[in-house]
Amino acid sequence: MNGNINKLALLLLGLCLRCIAAQAQVAIHGRVSSNGKVLGSVRIELQRDVDAKMLAYTFSDNEGKYHLQTTQSGKFTLLYKALSFAPVSLPLKATQIDTLIDVQLVAGGVERLQEVIVHSKQPYRRGRDTIELTVKSFLQGDERSVEDLLRKIPGINVGVDGSIKIGDKEVEKVMVEGDDFFEKGYRLLTQNMSVQPLEKIQVLQHYSSNKQLKGIENSNKVALNLQLREDSKAQWLGSVDAQGVPIGPKYYQANANLMNFGKKNKYYLLGSANNNGVDAVSSINHLIQSGSADEPGQIGIGISTPALIDNTPSLPDFDYRRTNFNNDKLLSVNTILNPTKQFKIKWLGFANPTKKSFYRNTVQNYRLEGIQFTNTEDYQFTRKIDNYFTKLELQFEPNAQTSLSYSGILGSLGKNDVAALLFNGDQSQELTKSKGFLTNHNLSYSHKFSEREALVSSIRWIAQQSPIDYSIDQYYYEDLFGKGDMAGLKQHIENDLRYIGATTHYLNRQKNGDFFELALTSAYQQQQLNSQLILQADQEKAGERDIYPEGFSNKMDLTVFQTNLISKYTFKRSKWEWTPRLQIGLVHNRLTDFGKHSHKNNLQFSPGLVGKWALHRKGRLETELYFQQQNTALAELIPHYYTTGVRNFIKGMSNIATLSSSGATLTYTYGSMTDRFFANLNIGHQILFDYVGTESSLDPNFNLAQQLLLKNKRSSFYKTDLNYYLKVLSGNFRLDLGVNNAEYETVVAGLGNRQIHTDTYDYGLSFRSVWKSRLNIYTGYTIQSITYRSESKNTLKNSRGFLNIFLNMGKNIQCNLKNESYRFGSFLGQDSKTYYFSDLSLSYELRQHRTRFNVTAKNIFNTRFFRNAELTDLYNSNTEYKLLPGYISFGIDYSF
Repeated sequence: MNGNINKLALLLLGLCLRCIAAQAQVAIHGRVSSNGKVLGSVRIELQRDVDAKMLAYTFSDNEGKYHLQTTQSGKFTLLYKALSFAPVSLPLKATQIDTLIDVQLVAGGVERLQEVIVHSKQPYRRGRDTIELTVKSFLQGDERSVEDLLRKIPGINVGVDGSIKIGDKEVEKVMVEGDDFFEKGYRLLTQNMSVQPLEKIQVLQHYSSNKQLKGIENSNKVALNLQLREDSKAQWLGSVDAQGVPIGPKYYQANANLMNFGKKNKYYLLGSANNNGVDAVSSINHLIQSGSADEPGQIGIGISTPALIDNTPSLPDFDYRRTNFNNDKLLSVNTILNPTKQFKIKWLGFANPTKKSFYRNTVQNYRLEGIQFTNTEDYQFTRKIDNYFTKLELQFEPNAQTSLSYSGILGSLGKNDVAALLFNGDQSQELTKSKGFLTNHNLSYSHKFSEREALVSSIRWIAQQSPIDYSIDQYYYEDLFGKGDMAGLKQHIENDLRYIGATTHYLNRQKNGDFFELALTSAYQQQQLNSQLILQADQEKAGERDIYPEGFSNKMDLTVFQTNLISKYTFKRSKWEWTPRLQIGLVHNRLTDFGKHSHKNNLQFSPGLVGKWALHRKGRLETELYFQQQNTALAELIPHYYTTGVRNFIKGMSNIATLSSSGATLTYTYGSMTDRFFANLNIGHQILFDYVGTESSLDPNFNLAQQLLLKNKRSSFYKTDLNYYLKVLSGNFRLDLGVNNAEYETVVAGLGNRQIHTDTYDYGLSFRSVWKSRLNIYTGYTIQSITYRSESKNTLKNSRGFLNIFLNMGKNIQCNLKNESYRFGSFLGQDSKTYYFSDLSLSYELRQHRTRFNVTAKNIFNTRFFRNAELTDLYNSNTEYKLLPGYISFGIDYSF
């Protein structure tokens, strides 16, 4: 019975798709010849006369035959093009279902064409290091922002957090007309800028941020450049949109963009406010920590104070907007000025006051040999954020060969967390407050001696303060400290950083393509951390005093002075290249613990080898072998315990150590994002000869974690993504396969060393249609399996499916239905459950008035909670999250 039903459903689906594809189709066919001889490989295009839009194209076969079809009506033009033949243009008014046209071409025309390739739904122009995409070829009607458009382009992968990757490389920046506003913080642009002014998108390969290094630097970086329509340049453009819920929960969203991108000056202003789960700024760190550590002339990238207490909820592979109870506000003002051809000023500033709330219930089960207990947490978390940030960049070019640049950052980063916690039945309130300050300044000088030789020097200074005040008004720690009748616990942490570093890079590219790079870097870093844990006395009891437990306070100072010499040489031949490299570092470490000093001086070696081989026209093979030595970080050296939350206490190692590791990777790439078939295969293996692990002392009310030096952690990964455009279905298929495994050890007090083996398997298949009908879909399914093996074996399986349907219901009406299903693994004696979500948006556009009206239904099934499982080497847990309710909002978008 079920088989008959399935066959009937498939038959009905096939008939529906056939009806859509065959609706009012007009077929045009014929034969192309010259002087009585048939001609193959002649390009035939069908264009609409009213706007010269290309509707279809094909090539004649070996017998000179061709075939085109269209569902459009009206007047058309047929264009016939071939090398060494004069082009032919024929007017056509297709009134019959079947139209026969034979054509004779005459010798003549151009003998050579530029390297231009056009695809029916993916037209592009490809140069040496640039791929140029035409925006209108990817528009389906439901795109609002640049990010919406990028998600439609095969070969460009946009993550849930807004990060953009091409293949396995994340883009360095997204520019507008050649100028960059946000560097690695490009999400602020792509998630807010309207797609309407865009004409083309350029994918810049082998990109150099420093113009003096273009053609010299051995770069594999990728960037995007947005090109505007001519009528959108040097004019004030903008958009305003607002939506809200008139009845029921008062959810709203409002955005305003104002921009002017001229040749000399560019302005971009953004205002945003919402309480419907959208994160106004994905992460301020993308703006603060911009730049690439492997870029010549860069130093101090990624240097910051460690995050010692982080209450940010850790969500599974799930749309964060469904559980983000927020009230976000953002104001961003950005400008690029060019007073003269030699001088450029870039200024960025934003304010981001935000309030976020989060709700979860967790059951944690510890089931180790001799250690078995269960903890329950009912957690309600509210965070207030006040971020104020400004960045100034100055670029001066006294001549074509010399550049001088300065960038300076000032930031005030404040957080205030309040959590209502029900821990094992006991009610408490947890407070965490931080008011941080950051300043970061960089001065860089670049000089190009010739077309093949350049020098870059930089100096950077960083100062950061990240104090933290933590308290909880319930005392859970009598078993730990042996003190009873205390009112609670509090902790103050001073966390300061000072850094100054300088570097000089010399680059030289030989005539035969060989490349040489030599760099000298020197950096001084001082980090101070003071912490004090206090057991608070009950103020209502006379004679009680606060207690300062021994071993739970820190007064440390870590200074590191390091000098590195880095050398690379690339041997480049026609189809292969090898790049051996060597980094030699002289490191002086000095650690002070309550006035007690310890020193460690050592010489660090980090050699490596990179190889590239062009196997054939579309196939490339890359490999890397490396050995690396590096310092332990401050968070791994904190001598005494400090608390990171309600039941967790941690301290670092007792001695400064050098961590050694080695690894190898192999990458095979077939084709590029402009090909019908594009694939990446990655294999890697790593050995950590020394790594920082933990020794845990477990108790229902506390966990003491002592960091210690362990040996020989091994991990491997295998990853494949295959992209294929299937003409029969007019769509792009993507297959993702991934395997990760690791072997390491942890230590548990009372159990000793435990050998842990983990395996993670990821499978994913998706399809995105590029049908020329009114209907388009994007669908896929992913499965993840996680296994931990130690004394026993535990496996967790999660899956996600989605089906997005876009329907153009008329000339100005679009409908978008987004469907998701999640199925999380089960243990703890509970069955797994599937959760369904659907969002519907319906819009009506008045194009002549540049106005769009929309109705949006969120969480149609009104799913209020979902539960997922987590598996670690110490425990398994089951967590229930509270979700935003279903609602219907009405909105309006206006562009000008």
